[in-house]
Amino acid sequence: MSDPIREAITARAESLGLTAYAVAKQCELDPGTVKRYFAGRCALNSRYVSAICEVLRLELRPKPKSRK
Repeated sequence: MSDPIREAITARAESLGLTAYAVAKQCELDPGTVKRYFAGRCALNSRYVSAICEVLRLELRPKPKSRK
């Protein structure tokens, strides 16, 4: 199953040239946990995702309603 939040996070980290380890260190999170999340092998709670998004300067917001 696709995880659009994980995909956005990993794409942003890649575009910034940051590894999972580098992101984890900046967030003060366990590097192994962040690496497993980036690889799609585990889920993270909202506190971890929020910390990662802050470091990557990502913002979670609702999609605009589609026009029909």
